[in-house]
Amino acid sequence: MIRIALLTAAAAIAFAAPASAAEIRVSLVGKSAAQIDADLNRAARTVCMRATFGETLVTDAYGRCVRATLKTAQAKLAEVQSAD
Repeated sequence: MIRIALLTAAAAIAFAAPASAAEIRVSLVGKSAAQIDADLNRAARTVCMRATFGETLVTDAYGRCVRATLKTAQAKLAEVQSAD
């Protein structure tokens, strides 16, 4: 069983330089679906805050980043859960 989910904002922000990519590992061990969802949301917001820092239209870039990062993370989570 995979116990860690990895969030990466690099794919969510196509225009960002590779050096600005950020990632956070989220533990899945012993957590309910609601706890995992809350942790993924918190991690996505943190990753995107770091990734969009200094953008000209930071609010727009941040919102797009969070949506795209959560979509990717939830797809990876579903993949992991279906493999168990």
